[in-house]
Amino acid sequence: MRRLIGLYPKWWRERYGAELADLLDDLPVAGRLAGLSLVVDIVRGALDARLAGEYPMKASDRAATRPAVLLALLTWAALSAEIVWSNVVRPSTTDDDGPAVVLGYLSVFVVLAVVGALAARRAETWRGPVLAGVVAGVLIGLLTIGTFVVVDNVFLDTVSLQQSKIDGFAHSGMPSMRAYINAGLVRAAVFLAFFFGLAGAALAHAGAALARAVWSSGLSRR
Repeated sequence: MRRLIGLYPKWWRERYGAELADLLDDLPVAGRLAGLSLVVDIVRGALDARLAGEYPMKASDRAATRPAVLLALLTWAALSAEIVWSNVVRPSTTDDDGPAVVLGYLSVFVVLAVVGALAARRAETWRGPVLAGVVAGVLIGLLTIGTFVVVDNVFLDTVSLQQSKIDGFAHSGMPSMRAYINAGLVRAAVFLAFFFGLAGAALAHAGAALARAVWSSGLSRR
């Protein structure tokens, strides 16, 4: 988890990096393994530090992230329901990909654009919607992988029947199906956090720009 400190800008690491590293080292082993919320806090803090950095962020821009967190949690809940349904309630032994996955990605993209539109109402600069989009994207990515961690480990006997997992495990050289699945989830967590964070920045910025254009058009007609 100490590697996450590298996400912070250099000036922040020089001032607070050693203190944060000591804090992480003092965590019990159980705290490190179950520290998804801590990871989210560290990533959010790093993004905040990089966006604020040499350009102090207005309080209104920071406040714009609050609806983003709520929307991210609602989106995660909906995605989690679909994950449980498709992997546990009505599992498929052929593959866990398909139209539902594509629809899931599209739904997340729409949410990220909406996050930007809502953030534009509170934020005074472009940094507010961008930060809100990044926070929402990273949260959705990490929390969704957290759902997969629970589902894949608790219902391992069910999800291990998926053909894609059987084929992947056969060529992985891993000692067990559980180890293979969890290794893939770690990689997926890094990818989704980065991908949705980047997509969140872009889509929230676009959503904010569109919302402001619509408001300006409405005002000009009055």
